[in-house]
Amino acid sequence: MTRTTQMIQYTPSGNRHERKERRRDESGAGKQSWVTPLHRLAEIADKRLGEPRLGREWGSKEPNSLRGPHRLQPAPHRASTMTFAAAYPFITESGLGHEGTYIGSDVFGSGAFSYDPWILYDKGVISGPSIVVIGTVGTGKSMCGKSLVARSITLGRKAAVASDPKGEWVAVANAVGGKVISVGPGRSARVNPLDAGPRPSALTETQWQAVVRQRRRHLVVALVSLMREGTPLRPIEHTALDMALMETVAQNSNPTLPMVLDHLLNPSKETIGLVGKDGGLAVSHSLRRTVSGDLEGMFDAPSTVAFDADAPMMVMDTSALIGASEQALSLAAACGATWLEAAVTNPDGGKRLVVYDEGWRMLADPYMLAKMSEQWRLARTYGIANLLIMHKVADLNEIGDSTSGHRQKALGLLTEADTRIIYRQKHDAMRLTKEALGLTEAECEHVENLPKGVGLWKVGNRSFIVANRVTTDELEVFGTDHRMVP
Repeated sequence: MTRTTQMIQYTPSGNRHERKERRRDESGAGKQSWVTPLHRLAEIADKRLGEPRLGREWGSKEPNSLRGPHRLQPAPHRASTMTFAAAYPFITESGLGHEGTYIGSDVFGSGAFSYDPWILYDKGVISGPSIVVIGTVGTGKSMCGKSLVARSITLGRKAAVASDPKGEWVAVANAVGGKVISVGPGRSARVNPLDAGPRPSALTETQWQAVVRQRRRHLVVALVSLMREGTPLRPIEHTALDMALMETVAQNSNPTLPMVLDHLLNPSKETIGLVGKDGGLAVSHSLRRTVSGDLEGMFDAPSTVAFDADAPMMVMDTSALIGASEQALSLAAACGATWLEAAVTNPDGGKRLVVYDEGWRMLADPYMLAKMSEQWRLARTYGIANLLIMHKVADLNEIGDSTSGHRQKALGLLTEADTRIIYRQKHDAMRLTKEALGLTEAECEHVENLPKGVGLWKVGNRSFIVANRVTTDELEVFGTDHRMVP
């Protein structure tokens, strides 16, 4: 028996299922009669439609037929990065703009990354000028801070380092034409923490005296509290200390700590009538350490140096105290910071970066924490940008547990900073870092694997991965591991 194959007529009308059923009906009993090679169907379609075939494409060219490829070759299109970012907004960040201090390159955007807290605040990108830099040892956090400060100075900004316990900022100050005040055993510089400092033009003499009186009172109370390892003063001791300070200021236009100590040891009749003869005795023993103890010769005489408000950078070098007790370092930091504050917080002093290196030490000190909190709140009024540099958020665990008010206050400085720069962190430190700095899961994953010199910048609500670029000359000044290099 011979099987015949009948060629069906290709009808492109109707949908695919209808055409398939029609072919089956026309094929009759022959199960294979409806199977027609595709190239034959294409030829039939071309013949019916009177259209020539284009290359090797097959299938009907009717609008309703979705058979066969339709190769498109659009012309190339060029556009600026601004236009491209608008057309494809989810590919990469457009950056913060070219205004400000050049930091390095945006790893994902492949463009230059510049930053200036005052410009970004004016544009509404950030709500405050304070900055926090966090990174473990050897990740590049110090290099980042020094790059930001030194390059900002070339753009007309100023800088001040309240306490430099490792002496790392001395070379930076010398490189930018700044001034360094070195205090410590054997150093010739004397700094009087009770100096009034320059009076802001906006304050009257009466208003300024009230500010200076309050500032001096806070300092002497802080010094005594530090010597007593945080034990608060009794009300009678507060009165004795306040009376000694008031009498010292009344008798001397340039009061010093030894003068206050003398009034505590030899109280006036008015003071004895209020607190008794021995009311200020315990306070005097605590204050004596700044005069004849391990801080002798640093903060116990009229200043032999002055804060130069016109200098591009001022550094209080306390590296000579390395190896001293923690209390000695805290006392030096408190005295230096108070003396520096009198000049830094002057609104007439211009825009200035105030650096707090070794931030864990500063945050652990109740007096320094109080000063930093005040400057965080009043930064916009003073026209300053605070720069806090520390190793990791977990350092706050040394201050106290989660219920500690001191720890919560320190943590508040990190969360209130609208610019957060995070260099590589170890995995076990990421949980606290994520919670304190508001990182996403993706950002945490990046932070754990960042190479040296690359950090995550969270500026307001925007995030960038930035590689800090430094020149050979800058590396010689900013580097901190010269002794590790063979």
